[in-house]
Amino acid sequence: MKNNPKTLLYILTLASLGINTPLSIVGIISEISTHFNTTIAVSGLYVSSFTFTIAVCGLFIPLIFSRYERKTTFLSILCVFAIANLVIVFSDNLYLSLLFRVLSAVFYPAFISIALTVCEEIAPEGEKQDYITRILLGISVGSIIGLPITTYLGTAFSYEIAMLWIFLINFVSLILIAVFFPKIDGKEKSYEMSLSSLRSKEFVLASTAIVMMPIGASIVYAYMPYFLQTVSDIHTYKLSILLFVYGLISIVGTWIGGKLIVYKDKATLLIFQLVCGLVFALMYFFAHQLIPILILFLIFGVLDGMGYNLIQYIESSVLSETPELANGVFLSILNGGIAIGTAIGGFLVNDFGVMSIFVGGVAFLIMAFILIYYVIFNLKISLKYS
Repeated sequence: MKNNPKTLLYILTLASLGINTPLSIVGIISEISTHFNTTIAVSGLYVSSFTFTIAVCGLFIPLIFSRYERKTTFLSILCVFAIANLVIVFSDNLYLSLLFRVLSAVFYPAFISIALTVCEEIAPEGEKQDYITRILLGISVGSIIGLPITTYLGTAFSYEIAMLWIFLINFVSLILIAVFFPKIDGKEKSYEMSLSSLRSKEFVLASTAIVMMPIGASIVYAYMPYFLQTVSDIHTYKLSILLFVYGLISIVGTWIGGKLIVYKDKATLLIFQLVCGLVFALMYFFAHQLIPILILFLIFGVLDGMGYNLIQYIESSVLSETPELANGVFLSILNGGIAIGTAIGGFLVNDFGVMSIFVGGVAFLIMAFILIYYVIFNLKISLKYS
């Protein structure tokens, strides 16, 4: 390939970051509620519709698009994202905005899956995993670093301005791919997924265990900006700065999680649930004390970053013979857990107040701990680094 692989990698990383920014509107749930004149619970469902759609479409949409020419596929999907976000900017109709938000999410798994495949194809020998990691980092940064930016624009200006920034970053990615990306043929035959793997007891219980992790984390994470505003009295630029620091620490947490998994995988998988649950419990008790809350929030940032590694590690261990299937299931479980957690959190806030998110988060992490302990020590699933 004549094009510089590094240049193509950076473009795809930026594009992956861009199409993940719609997740960052969790920081402006209260502004969404005001914009559409609806409840916090309904706003939470609006936000979670994106991740829920990804969870449903993650296993079959990549298969449909895998046969088509790559550049055309990337441009088509980014056009859908750009148009959808532009419609959302100018619409004050909840149902129309929801329709276009879901439409863009339908194509998200295809973009990420093909981006990972292309990066592996263009990577120099010995750098394939590094290229794949860059794309995953782009996904993480899109939601984590995008959160404080979107939160600041939404709280300081308006919901429309926050959505306009999301449109612009997708539009820039579209232009870069149109100008610099070469044509790359798709696969003549889509890869086949071993569905029998999905019926095993080990897979079902392991997947049930790890989906509890993003559910528990998202119940708290999705409503932390709302909690910090209403209980801890942190607003606008201070909130955005705090969320930005949280995002940076989460990226460090991703790196730490990868190292710990290789060093002590079983201990890391189990201790993670206990430490995260303890952090949530302490947040509940120190809710009105600013300094402890800030420290606990940043510790949660490290744990949040680690969670991506843990979920992917279990799926790639259980489905070691079918890595494509493992990555598809990883995306589905991660986004499905985020969607469910965000929805549950919305109802908890609406019915029991914002403090209830910590109780909900702890409950799901306890269930995750029990199930993970069972699949590791009773079912004795094979872990890659054990």
